Amino acid sequence: MPVLEEVGEATRVRVSASAPLELMWILHNLQAKHVLNGPYASLERLRADMQPKVASFWADGVRGYTETIVLAERSGTTLDLDLDRYFEKLDDAIELMDGGLSLLSERPSERVAFQTRVKRLREDRALRAKYRSLLLSAWEPLQAEWEASGRRAAGDAAVEWARMLEEGAGYRTLLDRPHVWPGRPELEELAESALAEGRMVLSPGWFFGVIHVVEVDGTVYIGRGVRTEDQDAVRRETATRVAGNLKALADPTRLGILLWLAKHPASVTEIANHFELSQPTVSGHVQLLRDAGLLEDRLAGRRSKLIVARERLKGLIGDAEESMLRLFPHE
Repeated sequence: MPVLEEVGEATRVRVSASAPLELMWILHNLQAKHVLNGPYASLERLRADMQPKVASFWADGVRGYTETIVLAERSGTTLDLDLDRYFEKLDDAIELMDGGLSLLSERPSERVAFQTRVKRLREDRALRAKYRSLLLSAWEPLQAEWEASGRRAAGDAAVEWARMLEEGAGYRTLLDRPHVWPGRPELEELAESALAEGRMVLSPGWFFGVIHVVEVDGTVYIGRGVRTEDQDAVRRETATRVAGNLKALADPTRLGILLWLAKHPASVTEIANHFELSQPTVSGHVQLLRDAGLLEDRLAGRRSKLIVARERLKGLIGDAEESMLRLFPHE
């Protein structure tokens, strides 16, 4: 006879630490323009040395090295606890990349950028050698810390997370957030679909930040950092990050331009005419909005118009809200 059973999240979610995900986060952190402190202080000297190189290696306007996880997936090393096999199989993984990338967690423009990166690595062996060297330069100075402290801490956290799932906790409880990613409802849908179909992998991490969501070939990897945090340092980091992110919205004229562009895609000249401002003044405001990722270009005939990156704006405001509220007492 037909039988319907309720399946708990513990039976549908895999929990594991991951050295390749640690590498992805290390590269992300090394791109930071601000000083790393608190739980990330051990990365600061390396960041100061490598930031320009890591930030400029691809020069495609997309932050992060998510393609490292695509390559880990191709080589079957994503959940390895060291990177020995990852580097051994790196060339083979690149050679296997002859098709499209799913990467449903990324925005379309980011997906194209990561696709282009992998294509370039496949076609240019000299670039591939430089890429391997960059990854090793980022990993090797931190490998001892990972082996001495990080691997065990992440592994212990994975055991604890698995226990909590068995006892009925939801995956958002483990992520310590009510929403997977504020302002990006498509990631909520992606996570829920992966959960329902048994394609979710949760990872606690040593070098991780607040959260990552990476979809590769149907598997959705979600994780967060688990280091013991210095709360004073967390407050300082949150204040610096949120204030920096919201700086683009802090000027009334600049905010007015953004709100007008929401309904009226326009060129710099058209903005200047509408607001009765000089073009250099408008260009300065536009550059700050671009730097914050809040403006994009769209072709209108033969001309380029500025439009508001709505999802980025929602994400920026949502991150500010959630980052600050995490520091308030739970009601």
